[in-house]
Amino acid sequence: MKILHLDTQKGFRGGEQQLIYLAEGLRELGIDSIIAAKDELYKKAGAMGFETIDSSNLKQLLGAAKQCDILHAHASKAHTLGVFLKLLTRKPLVYTRRVDYKQKKISKLKYLLTDKVVCVAKSIEKDLYENFHIQAETIYSSVDFDLIDKVDIKKVETIKKQYGPLIIGNIGALTAQKDHKTLIDAASQLDKSYTFLILGEGNLKQELEIYAKQKGVNNIVFLGFRDDIQNYLAAFDLFVISSQNEGICSSILQAFLFKIPVVATNAGGVSELIGDNQRGLIVPIKDAKKLSENIQRLILDKELSKKLANQAFEFVKDFNYKIASKKYLDIYNNLSKKV
Repeated sequence: MKILHLDTQKGFRGGEQQLIYLAEGLRELGIDSIIAAKDELYKKAGAMGFETIDSSNLKQLLGAAKQCDILHAHASKAHTLGVFLKLLTRKPLVYTRRVDYKQKKISKLKYLLTDKVVCVAKSIEKDLYENFHIQAETIYSSVDFDLIDKVDIKKVETIKKQYGPLIIGNIGALTAQKDHKTLIDAASQLDKSYTFLILGEGNLKQELEIYAKQKGVNNIVFLGFRDDIQNYLAAFDLFVISSQNEGICSSILQAFLFKIPVVATNAGGVSELIGDNQRGLIVPIKDAKKLSENIQRLILDKELSKKLANQAFEFVKDFNYKIASKKYLDIYNNLSKKV
């Protein structure tokens, strides 16, 4: 069996990392993948030994689709592309929906032409049914447990020395969805000895840097994309997400893996990870005051922080990419039988 994975996104964000996890898991199960992508994902997939094609090259896409058994789209525009390729090749189409944005009515046609829809959170699955009456299945995002083994202790010590004594981390693209302005507002209400490290690229970087200066927040550092994210995770004392829209937020899963106490806004499927303040503290979206209060609470209450982090670590053990890959393989096999 061979799968054609379709991704049209620029840069390398959570969705692209999840695609890589899936392709790795499938390879371990003996399933070949062709990854149609752009930019960083195209380069990374190629470096990892996967067959890659340019997702903007229609001739290559059609050729790859004809030789594959299943088409799997991983983003909204890729979904449109997948429907086009399905109509031309009659190959089964799977779409993984990772976001909780409100959809346009015209999008329903794409879903009706899709053989299987997978959501990364129950909240997304519920919204999809309420909007379009589309039956979907939830397969949560994954985390790479090998990240812990890749930590370089010397680099972690360097990060702590440079940015300590207390480091609050955030990982996410610098987009409106992630609402970093609320995080900056929260930081303005906290002790300036805390350092906020924000990992991620995006078109709002300059705007956010200006906003932080206007707020008098000089203890936020925008570090951009980092390919040794495990060293920063190991250096964080606290992890904070301020998103107004989310799918499942795979960076929270990474924080769970590294036993970092988490404070997060109640966006999308985040509450499915945090629970009723069982594995972190959850606050309303766009509420900088509540966000800052709960950050301070976990900084001061070491016992609570440790308890939440330990419970989160036990919880995240079920989010291994190998488990998710087997679930997707079951979907592929079922669709292949229907052809």
